[in-house]
Amino acid sequence: MGSSRNLTLYVDLLSQPCRAVTIFCRVNEIEADVQIVSLWKKQNREPPFLAINPLGKVPAIDDGGFTLSESHTIMRYLAATRKVADHWYPEDLEKRACVDRMLDWHFGNLHRDAAQFVVHREMAPLIGRTKNPTLAAEAKASLKQSLKTMETVWLKNSPFLAGGSQPSIADISSASELQQLKLLDKEESGALLAPYEKVKAWMVAVEEFTAPYFVDTHGVLEKLAKILEERRKSEAEAEVETAPKV
Repeated sequence: MGSSRNLTLYVDLLSQPCRAVTIFCRVNEIEADVQIVSLWKKQNREPPFLAINPLGKVPAIDDGGFTLSESHTIMRYLAATRKVADHWYPEDLEKRACVDRMLDWHFGNLHRDAAQFVVHREMAPLIGRTKNPTLAAEAKASLKQSLKTMETVWLKNSPFLAGGSQPSIADISSASELQQLKLLDKEESGALLAPYEKVKAWMVAVEEFTAPYFVDTHGVLEKLAKILEERRKSEAEAEVETAPKV
């Protein structure tokens, strides 16, 4: 099914859900006027955007006057209203239910765990919050359990999360989520993923299937990762300089 209506996509690519929707649109050649709504500048709280989404959250779309928010819902809607390959959100109700199950699991587990861990391990000072080591430790433990579930349940007999031989919107959403780990120290992020060979192979498969859009869309995350790496080096050097001389 196609649509001749003009689509506007409101995103901040530092946001995982925004990256997922952007990749989905780009890989499926869905034409959209992309409007950047900076969360750091609090543009999401300004009246023009609140007229699109009163909750002040991105991503959001305006499809010829019809406005919609929530990344999973947006991708479902676009799969139904644009010409999109069936594997992204299948017509077959059983296959579709498997995708929906993964989307629900992602939001209640992987999204919660990865976001909280990265915020309290690394990002909190940049967004005006204080790091909470206790919450970081709890989130890390939960994230490890989510990765184990992916490895031993969702990817046990399939290269992709919903059981198909090709990716679905659930794969784009979850893979974009795990890209946040690049904001951590490389040694720490590597150690987190090291035990999960199927998860690592799946991430590579999603990136290759959506090339070059997956890497391009995550460029802003790569830039932030470099900034955080430089900050860690500076902090480490400062600790050495102020350490008591023996």
